[in-house]
Amino acid sequence: MATLVTIRWRTPPPSSVHERLVIGDNGRARLEVLRPRTPGDTIGMYEGAVEDSEVGELTAAGSDVELDVTTQDPQLGAVVVAADRVAQRLLASPLAVAQFFARPIGAVPPLPQTLALCVLGGGSRPVEFQIDLAECAIHFSSDGTPVSWIPLPELSMGFMTSDAEGLGGIRQRALVEPGVLGTISLPLEIPDGVNELSVQVVGGWFLPGNESAEDFEARTDPQPL
Repeated sequence: MATLVTIRWRTPPPSSVHERLVIGDNGRARLEVLRPRTPGDTIGMYEGAVEDSEVGELTAAGSDVELDVTTQDPQLGAVVVAADRVAQRLLASPLAVAQFFARPIGAVPPLPQTLALCVLGGGSRPVEFQIDLAECAIHFSSDGTPVSWIPLPELSMGFMTSDAEGLGGIRQRALVEPGVLGTISLPLEIPDGVNELSVQVVGGWFLPGNESAEDFEARTDPQPL
């Protein structure tokens, strides 16, 4: 597939959005979501058909277009509308995606608990990624208002299936097939005055055919405590 146009949504650090829409000459489009434009628990690749009329709209500004999410260029208005429309449609067609979620388990607070950090493979192809523990964090909130956060502790093992099959992900690349669920259990101490938590998952994502990882960031949905 030859690429006709690549459209990127970006924002400046530290809240760097990173999504790409790649339009090919075969009537197909690929959406790569590595840092979602809206906080989300799922990252990865989506693929689907694109219409000839949409190709015309998307290529109107050239073969490489960058869209600043915080400031809209009026000259790119038509491209923005078409790109959003195609991207939203592709989200219903996952190719290789990972959904992260977290669940407190074990004793009732204030007794020590355990946090299960999970990943679920989706789409039709396996996903490959590696977690950067130094950049991950557990965020605590009270009725939606952020209260505090703590870093993820040092972990000796990666994600495991219910059959104790190691999937990797910590200090080595994880390989998660579609429909496979992996879990990491870690100690959890819940601060006073909070009733929700979510986990910020940061690491490197390996796109198919690319041995160099690209940064990704997902945020699990808030979980009541």
